[in-house]
Amino acid sequence: MKNKLMIFLITACTFLTFSSHNVQAQGNNNNESGDLGISIDGKFDDWSDKDKHPMKIKGDNDNIKYVSLLTDSKNIYMYVSMNPKLSGGYTNFQPSGYTLSVGGKVFYVSFNNNQTVNLSLNESKSVPTNVYGADGSNKNLNDLTYVNRQSINQKLGDGSSVKGTSYRFEAKIPFKDLHNVSNTEGQNIKLENANLWTGSVQASGGSTGPILLASAGFVIALGSVILNLKKRRLS
Repeated sequence: MKNKLMIFLITACTFLTFSSHNVQAQGNNNNESGDLGISIDGKFDDWSDKDKHPMKIKGDNDNIKYVSLLTDSKNIYMYVSMNPKLSGGYTNFQPSGYTLSVGGKVFYVSFNNNQTVNLSLNESKSVPTNVYGADGSNKNLNDLTYVNRQSINQKLGDGSSVKGTSYRFEAKIPFKDLHNVSNTEGQNIKLENANLWTGSVQASGGSTGPILLASAGFVIALGSVILNLKKRRLS
């Protein structure tokens, strides 16, 4: 019985330990514990492997927006791409209406002085960012947001395919520029824009600490059981 118990504990501990490493490895691609590999430069190729959520306003199944919200230890990264299914859908750059919540603190984010842009196909342009806190804080940021006009696949009313164009943007907001916010540790981060979609997008991030601690605790417990068994045998 004792041998079976020890085998079970060792197997479970090994499983938990490897599970914690797997979670951390995933985090290295996409959360606060690793390098996201994102450069805000108007090229957008570094978003190709990032998770994007198809967002829409309730009841409107055509005007899809692909949204990504990521974090590392220093920055919040935003990506919004207009991708209506049908030709004639909403494709413009939306410069305002973004609400960013970080650990319960609310910030209103706008771009390009609340003005849209008019770009040629494949052209990118840097635009200014404004972050206004619900507490009255105000921060202007430069060279941290790029807008781009891209080619997209769409459908006509008869179901035939057609090439269209739409706007997308990428942005970076440093935590140091958010009043009374230090980093992502233990904080819930989400992005909303009622002009573009219903609900919110949660940041892809979060600490792997609880799983790692659970595994470490299991190792300690296992050690205690083994020591107790040895003491009983000696006695």
